[in-house]
Amino acid sequence: MDDIEHTVGTVAELTGVSIRTLHHYDEIGLLTPTDRSASGYRLYGDADLQRLQRIPFYRELGLGLDAIAAVLNDPQVSEEDHLRRQRALLSERVARYTDMIAVIDKELAARAAGIALTPAERLEVFGDDRLIDRAAEAERRWGGTTHFAQRRERSADYTKAEWLTLRAEQREIHQALADALRANIPADAPVAMDLAECHRLHLERWFHDCDHDTHAHLAADYRDNRRIGLNYNDMAPGLSRYIHDAILANRRRHS
Repeated sequence: MDDIEHTVGTVAELTGVSIRTLHHYDEIGLLTPTDRSASGYRLYGDADLQRLQRIPFYRELGLGLDAIAAVLNDPQVSEEDHLRRQRALLSERVARYTDMIAVIDKELAARAAGIALTPAERLEVFGDDRLIDRAAEAERRWGGTTHFAQRRERSADYTKAEWLTLRAEQREIHQALADALRANIPADAPVAMDLAECHRLHLERWFHDCDHDTHAHLAADYRDNRRIGLNYNDMAPGLSRYIHDAILANRRRHS
């Protein structure tokens, strides 16, 4: 046959598949050479080389040799079918790797935000991954600041119990502010300013130094709904502006 011209050594050199492996493939019937020379040497034709090209590919995609043999020996499977199957297997692997990368990214984002909890603990504390998903945004915006470094350093050692206490205190303050807004209490009323002061002390106790000027600076982010995590307006319409105004009024009171 005109196309039979490749010895096992030539095939090994061309493909990078070792001679020992080629012998093994022959022994198990996965890749049997089309012919042999008069001296008994294996001779591989073009069709053999094409078959050989598919074996490492399927191996890389996780198929065992028996499964590969079944696929390659199926007379109903065309060359296009092989390509489609390989593409589908590659797509599945890409999806798995993408999911794995997403998990790693969440862990990196959690650590960057100073949250040293397991995924299960984070779910219990935060309810979902929204805060973690946006931690990278927080690092881009404030990562070079002293306050961000303080926040990460302080919170890195918090246990699940401490996070639950922190979050409960946070919810209580937010709820009180939302109730004050709904009760039409002015943002510069003593009650609202007292709640703003509680908010400031909460930040200072749990996260970073927060004098009244720092608090007022943060208030602009609250007003513009640039807070990382739950926006205040999601809790009550107008709450973002209300908290901003209460914080500024509280700063004026302490000036």
